[in-house]
Amino acid sequence: MFGKGKNTYPGMLAVDDIKQGDTIVKVPSKLLINTKKAYYSELNHIFRDNPKVFGAHVYHGDDNVLYAFLLHEIQK
Repeated sequence: MFGKGKNTYPGMLAVDDIKQGDTIVKVPSKLLINTKKAYYSELNHIFRDNPKVFGAHVYHGDDNVLYAFLLHEIQK
């Protein structure tokens, strides 16, 4: 944790130089969250039934898909 008192936040600190092209973190693709994974989740029917909120033609529609998916996963 970085910071002091109530102003702390999680983070990472490099103890060696990081060169261009160095891999810092590897995450398996099956663990990534993206709009495609979110859209084809168990919430798919909600996304399809509400194109005015989640449609590709809607400004931030893809963001709304991710927000709904993340909220659903958090409440699990």
